[in-house]
Amino acid sequence: MRAIVVFTLLMCITASGALAQEWPTFGHDAQRSGYSISSAPDRDEVTWTFVGGGGFSSPTVADDKVFVGTEDGYIRAINVVNGRVVWSFKAGDEVASPTFADGRVYVGSSDNSIYCLNAAMGENLWSYQTRDAIHSSPAVVGNVVYVTSTDGYVYAINGENGRLLWENNLGSRITSSPAVADNLVFVGTWDGCVYALRTSDGVGAWQYQTGELGVLEDYPIISSPAVVEERVYIGSNDWHLYVLDAAKGENLWKFETGHQIESSPAVVENVVYFGSSDGYVYALDARDDVGDRTLWKYSTGDCVKSSPAVADNKVFIASQDGYLYALRALDGTLIWKHHIGKVGRASPAVAYGKVFVGTSEGKLYCFGSWGSVAGGDIGKGVIYLFITALLVLALWGLTRLKPPKPKRVRKRRIKKRRKG
Repeated sequence: MRAIVVFTLLMCITASGALAQEWPTFGHDAQRSGYSISSAPDRDEVTWTFVGGGGFSSPTVADDKVFVGTEDGYIRAINVVNGRVVWSFKAGDEVASPTFADGRVYVGSSDNSIYCLNAAMGENLWSYQTRDAIHSSPAVVGNVVYVTSTDGYVYAINGENGRLLWENNLGSRITSSPAVADNLVFVGTWDGCVYALRTSDGVGAWQYQTGELGVLEDYPIISSPAVVEERVYIGSNDWHLYVLDAAKGENLWKFETGHQIESSPAVVENVVYFGSSDGYVYALDARDDVGDRTLWKYSTGDCVKSSPAVADNKVFIASQDGYLYALRALDGTLIWKHHIGKVGRASPAVAYGKVFVGTSEGKLYCFGSWGSVAGGDIGKGVIYLFITALLVLALWGLTRLKPPKPKRVRKRRIKKRRKG
């Protein structure tokens, strides 16, 4: 019995460790922190590439698969180890970055629909029609799917059956992905506002206006918010990164760059990382009462609209100059870079010790080596671990067992004791 308990605990620990190293949505989690505990490659090493039709969305990685949307209307599940297609689903138009949760994939499309697919087979379980295109990645918390649309609405949908729970019209185009934390949904809009809505009913908790309206342009917010330790980090096309109090919406501080900020920030241990259209990748000290917030900035060859993925003390981000960069999180020094081609706003994902990134030219890259199991199935590694654990437990159990004595031998010994 004890062996069974220990084995069960080992299975749970192994499974939770594997899940923690996945990248199940844009920005890694519902808070869009942009951070993973996964290891990450130290070298410029391409494991595999996959060529599809049209540009790729930002990939998500879970369940031993890479889920990615394409401009030609497909969502594809690709084997995470060998880059082969597991299944494909055809939507009516361009597909945005998907989200994985509890064996399902939730994804929006420019055909005005959000789809719920079975992650194993790609079967369409349900779909919900919005009023306009969806360019954002859904946030899934519990059994509720939160998604935004260019119709200006934020939607909360039952993840099990696709029924609408609530909707709120914010009155302006929305392309940023919602973040969810502390019973609030956070989102930026094209009129330059940041909103916080209650997850229970969609009622607004607060709103904050960035930029100056009516001067030259409305300075839309393309960036998606990251919510970490009760603060909201978000970029704006008014050239500033804003940090707001998550509960009240008050501006705590802002930082000006040399151009628009479409990149969504990543926040790790009081450091915020993001890119700007001025061509730089920034790392800022996010603590209060800091004089010069700039810890470092790294110059790429062009605009940086991609969002950073931080893992293993490295920052991975793509630039419009066609390169994927791996930078040291501590000081911004270059570790390696690889020319992948045009990327648009697609962002990398870090999972299982690898980096995955798609391009606007229809090419998906996997960086990092699988070692001795390359070309196989990542599930084998987990299976081998389980088998090893089972054998160890079996041997341990055998050492605890004493062989039973034959009945005849017992009787003879009893008679000898009586005679003696």
